Order: sequence, then structure tokens, then C-alpha cells
Amino acid sequence: MKQKIKVGICGLGRAGRQMHIPELASYPDLFEIIAGCDTAPDRLLDLPPAAAGIRTFATLPELLADPEVELVTIATRNADHTPQAIEALEAGKYVVIEKPIAVSVEQVMRLKEASERYPGKLFLRFNRRYEPEFNHIRRILSRGILGRITMIKLYRHPIYCRRRDWQTLNRFCGGMLNNWGPHILDQALQLLGSPVVDVWSNLQHNFSAGDADDQIKILLKAANGCVADIEISSTCALPGNLYEVWGDRGALTVPNEGKVLRLKYLKEGFQLPEIHAETGNYPLFYGNQEPLELICEEIPVEAGRGHTLQKGARKESGVGTQATGYYSQDTMWLDVYDAIRNGIPYPITMEDGVNVVKLTELIHRQNSLPIGG
Repeated sequence: MKQKIKVGICGLGRAGRQMHIPELASYPDLFEIIAGCDTAPDRLLDLPPAAAGIRTFATLPELLADPEVELVTIATRNADHTPQAIEALEAGKYVVIEKPIAVSVEQVMRLKEASERYPGKLFLRFNRRYEPEFNHIRRILSRGILGRITMIKLYRHPIYCRRRDWQTLNRFCGGMLNNWGPHILDQALQLLGSPVVDVWSNLQHNFSAGDADDQIKILLKAANGCVADIEISSTCALPGNLYEVWGDRGALTVPNEGKVLRLKYLKEGFQLPEIHAETGNYPLFYGNQEPLELICEEIPVEAGRGHTLQKGARKESGVGTQATGYYSQDTMWLDVYDAIRNGIPYPITMEDGVNVVKLTELIHRQNSLPIGG
């Protein structure tokens, strides 16, 4: 019988209730939510069924004093993530930290130092690393069928709305860059596969309440020459693709609704003949009109393969294995369980998180909108 991990949730607002609780509840044989805390008394009431009857506290120190709590998941406001995670580590707990893992380079270096003092205790919740579409793309790139990758586009337009919560205020470190940015920047850095050498960015506040960014455009150029084009916005009423990947032998796209990958690429083994530009008058048609052996594919995403094959909880549950191939965002928790109970290294490293925060701060400093906090 597997030994359950007993969990306390710090922050019982939207993220705690609508993300952390249902995700943990997906694996009732691995995790048991036993406690939660929130400084707002009303957040301690009417909890979802998976957390009904848990012990509730008004402060994090009270939660940390509960000897049964083994793992604390941080689901509070952005600027509080780092100090609360460090406090929980110092109390001897395992910690899952929500994004942004830090709102400044100074914060993330303190978090890194704490993670080194308590090795194997801290887990970054970059759960978009586990999206089926993203993992499908990684698998296809590993096959090399698109050739040398020259452009990667990652677009997110979550919902066209005029948001008006604290996430729209810079003084609370709100904005799309701190909200969706960590997920998409992490994905971009993984797909580029090479250090970033140049960054262009534009942050705008157009549509939401408050003063934080609600429209983002970022271009990252990697040392290998590949460019990542990133767009995140709540101001787009007609979103386009989620992902595009261009290579010198083909391309793929994922439409906004997900569910399918569309590919068009040169047949494996097909050799492009050498050609030369001509200086004289050319025939009156566009291009070369050479015959190309092209393959067109449409691949369902519902059963996307993941980027790792673990041996512990993932294998036992039948999730993310070669047999089922299925991955979803909440399968991140299987890697957390495997790290704690089975000693399998967690695939998202502290260095991954540091790189995202450094890039985020650079982008903030390139723009006139204040960083906040």
C-alpha cells in the first residue's frame, strides 16, 4: 500500500480552491489534504468537498506547527510566495511553490539558497510543463522531422475580459507577465534548447482595471539562432494558434482550442537538391516549382506523450507511461510524490526557475510599467 502524503494548503482563494485542491484530489491514494490556512476568515468556509472537514488556521505559522502536515503547497498572492516557501522549508516541510516562484532576482536567489539548505524539499509548480500539447511538441522535435528549428511561437489569450482583481495591480506584483509569463517563458526556454542571447519586449496596459500589464509581446533569440515569439494577452477577442514551430524541413501548429497537432514536413530521407540564385530574367512564375515530397499529418492531443517516463507513482497509476501516453497538468503531482516517496529527481530544477525569474525581471526593466512589490 502506498503511503499517502499529508498536505496543508497555504491560501484558500481562487488558486487554492480551484487548482490545488482538485489537482490533489485527482490522486486520493497518494495525497490527503488535512489542513489549510488563510488570513481571510471567509476563505476558511465552504471549502470544496475534497477539503471538507480539514483543519483550518488563520496564519501560516499555525499551519506549520501541525506535526501531521508533511507537504505545504503555497497558493497565496505573488509577492508572498518566496517568503512563505522559505518559512515552510525552515519548518521542516516539503513545499510546492506556486508561480511566480519569486517577483525579483533578489527574491529568487534567497529561494535558491534555501533550496540548497534543504535539498529535495522544494518543488516548482510549473505545471504547464506537463501540458499534453507541449509534450507532443517535444516528442516531435526529438524525432527531428522538422529539421533545424528556426522559430517557435507560443501564444496565450486566456479569456477576453476586463479583469479587476488584485492581479491587475502592480503594487501586488500583478499583471500577465507574473501570472501567465512564468509558464510560457519556461516552455520557451525548454523548446529553444540554447541560452538566450537577446531579448525584445513590450508590455502594455490596455483593457483591464488597475495598472499592470494585460498585453505582452516578447521575442527571445537563442545562441543557436532560433527565435521564440511569445504573446500573452487578455485583450484579444479572436485568438489564433496556441503553438507554432517552424523548421527548415517543415512546421507544426496547435490551434487555440488545442486537441490536435497539424504537421507538414518533408518526407524522411528526401534530400533537397542544391540550388543557386539566378541573376538573369527568371520564368514568369513565383518560386522554384520543384517537386517536394511533403507529409501532412493531424495528430490528436488527448493522449499526448509526456517528456519523462517515471518508475514510481506515474507507472503505478498508469499515467504518462508508454502504455497510456496520457499527460495533463495535474500529473505534476505524480513527480512530486515520486520525489518524496521514491527518491526520483523532480524534473523541474531550481535553475529552471532562476532562469525564468531573471528573464522576467529583465523584461520588466525594459518597459515603463513598474515592477511592483
